[in-house]
Amino acid sequence: MYNRHGPVPDDDQPTQGVIQPAEIDATERYVCSLIGLGAMAGVLLLFYPLLLAVTRPFQQLSITALVFVLVTVWLLVWLGTELVWEWQTGRLFP
Repeated sequence: MYNRHGPVPDDDQPTQGVIQPAEIDATERYVCSLIGLGAMAGVLLLFYPLLLAVTRPFQQLSITALVFVLVTVWLLVWLGTELVWEWQTGRLFP
């Protein structure tokens, strides 16, 4: 017996249309990343003395810790902005 590879419609099952998610434009990604970058710059400008004081105990790694915190803020704001954008456009939960 030979079985074909790939999707084969079953005669017993009704064929249903598959709903494809809407494509996300690259502009949305760029805008969300820039919003995250702006938020990271705002955190840096507002809390720079506090961030330096918090990372001082790391001594040689204080700048690495500072960069890690700022990149984490950037990525979290970026992810949050994309999730809110998708939710508002109705693509998050079809």
